[in-house]
Amino acid sequence: MAWTPPEKFIRHVGITRVRQKLKDPGNALILPKTVNFGWEQFVMSVSRTRSMQVQVDGLSFEKRQVLITEYGTLTADAINVFVDEATQEFSFTVALDILADDERPSYAGKIGAAVADLVMESLGFHWRANAAELKLIPANANPANKKKEKTPDYVYDPGTKHGFKKESIVILEAKGSLSPVQAKEAPVKRRAHEAYKRQVKDFIGTTAQGLTIVNGFAVAFGAIPGNKTSRISIASPQKVTVGTKKTAQFASLSAAATGPMFTQLLHAEPQKRHEEGHEHQLDRVHIEQVQQRRDGRGGDGDGGERGGEGERGEPSGRIAFANYENVFLMCGARNASAFLRRILSGGEEGGTEPHERYQHFWAVGSSGDILVADDWLWWPPFRFGIYEPSARRVLRAAANNRFGPPHTVELPIAPARAGAPGEEFVMQGDGLALARDWPPHGPRRTWDLENGDWV
Repeated sequence: MAWTPPEKFIRHVGITRVRQKLKDPGNALILPKTVNFGWEQFVMSVSRTRSMQVQVDGLSFEKRQVLITEYGTLTADAINVFVDEATQEFSFTVALDILADDERPSYAGKIGAAVADLVMESLGFHWRANAAELKLIPANANPANKKKEKTPDYVYDPGTKHGFKKESIVILEAKGSLSPVQAKEAPVKRRAHEAYKRQVKDFIGTTAQGLTIVNGFAVAFGAIPGNKTSRISIASPQKVTVGTKKTAQFASLSAAATGPMFTQLLHAEPQKRHEEGHEHQLDRVHIEQVQQRRDGRGGDGDGGERGGEGERGEPSGRIAFANYENVFLMCGARNASAFLRRILSGGEEGGTEPHERYQHFWAVGSSGDILVADDWLWWPPFRFGIYEPSARRVLRAAANNRFGPPHTVELPIAPARAGAPGEEFVMQGDGLALARDWPPHGPRRTWDLENGDWV
C-alpha cells in the first residue's frame, strides 16, 4: 500500500521554547522547514513505537511477537486506509468518521507517536526505548503519594551527539489529534505545551538507572479529516531552529546525509529551487561527500570493519540493549532478543540453554549486509531486517557484558537508504531495515551469543 507519490510531508511545523534552565543544554537542533517521509519510514516508526509498548517484563517472547504483529505492524496498514491519496500533504479523509467514538483517539495517539518518532529520527536521535525501561521518578515526587505519576512515553539516546555528554538521554511525550476542533493550530500548540509541563518538565535533570535526563520534548500532531493538511508542534527548552534561513536550510540538507531518515528534508517551491540553484548544487556536493563517508566508500574497510562503517555513535548500554531487543524481535531473531532482555533484567549465572545459545540468520539482499532470522516473521507486506554491522557490534558488546549493560556501546549509524528507486531496503539510523520486496537470500550465518562472534 505504498504512497503515490512515494513521499508525504507535513507543512506546518511550530516550535514552542519552554522556559526551563538546562544544566547541559547541548547544541541547537535543526529541523527541516517541512518534515518529509516515505511509506516505509512511516511503517517502521508505527511498528516500533507500538511494539515498544509491549516491551515489558512478564510477557513471553511468543506472546510479544503476537502483540507486535497485531498491535504493531498491521496498525500502519489500518491507518493508511484513511490517508488522503489526493494530496502529498500527510492528511486524512473524512472516512475517519466511520470510526467509533473510542477508536478515533486511539488512531490519533498511534499516529502522533509515529510522527514524533519520525521527528526524533530526523533530528539524529537513533536509539530509543519505552520510558518504562528506566522507572522514571520526577524531581518533586512525594514518597507518601501513592498515586501513579504520569511519565513520558519514550526515551531517546543521542549517542554522544548534539553536544551531550556520555550517558545522557532525552525523553519524549507524544500526542495526536484528529478532531475538527483540537487539531487546529492553537489547540495543537497548547497540547504540546501542556504535555511538556505535565509529563516532561519534572523529569529533566533527574537520573535513572545511571543515566541523566538532560532534555525533553513534547511533540503534538494534528490533522482535521478532509482538510488535506496537518501540523506538528514541538515544545522543548532546547533551541530548535526550523529551516527558514539559508544557514538552517544547509544544515538540514546536510542532516539528510548524516541521518538515514530522508532522501530530501526540505520541500522547496520549484521557482525558489531555480533561483537558488547554485546554492542547492553546492549543498548536494556536500551531501554526497558526507554520504560517501557514511557508507564507507573511500574508507579503508570492507563495510564490516571499523574503517568501512562510516559515522558512529556511542549510546548508553541500557538504551542500546533495549533498542535492539525490540529490533531483533521485530526481525524474528528471538534468541538474540531474549539474550539482551536477560542482561537488562540483571543477567544470570551459568550459560544459556543449548538451543538458545545460537542465533541463526540469513544474509539477504544483493549486498548481503542485511540480516533476517531463521524464524523471520513475514508480516505482509512488512519484512524487517537489521544492518549486519549494527547487529554484530551490539551482540559482541552483550557477550562481553552478560550481567548488566555497559556504560556505553560504540555503534555504527546505518547508512542512508531512504527509499531511492532501486533500493531493496529502507533503513533508520539504528539499523532497522524494511525490505521493499522479497529480497534474494544469501548465505546462512550463525552467531554464538556467548562467545560474541560468528561461528
